[in-house]
Amino acid sequence: MPDVVVLIGAGSIGQAIARRVSAGKHLLLADLRQENSDAGAKVLSGAGFEVSTASVNVSSRASVHALVETATAIGPVTGVIHAAGVSPSQASPEMSRFRSRCARSGWRRTSTSSISSSPMTR
Repeated sequence: MPDVVVLIGAGSIGQAIARRVSAGKHLLLADLRQENSDAGAKVLSGAGFEVSTASVNVSSRASVHALVETATAIGPVTGVIHAAGVSPSQASPEMSRFRSRCARSGWRRTSTSSISSSPMTR
């Protein structure tokens, strides 16, 4: 069974990260929209990656659990890339206006990530 890397959020940022860390592994692309997963799989398969797809709603515990089951059925999961919603081009108009106001006021984020313990990953 091949090692598996799960990519949640099949956009270009997630694909770029996956290209760097998934060589020689099976890549499971998951996105809220199946058509996004399929489009990403087409690109990465063309680049030589072994890819399968799934649909996931990260706000649903049942959906995330189903993704875990899908991934572990392929092989041992050795990595998870969570890139859902990180693209500025995917931001809503309201969020874009908020970011613009923050930039004009000089506000800057001090941290872009956090680590949490979840019973889903144990």
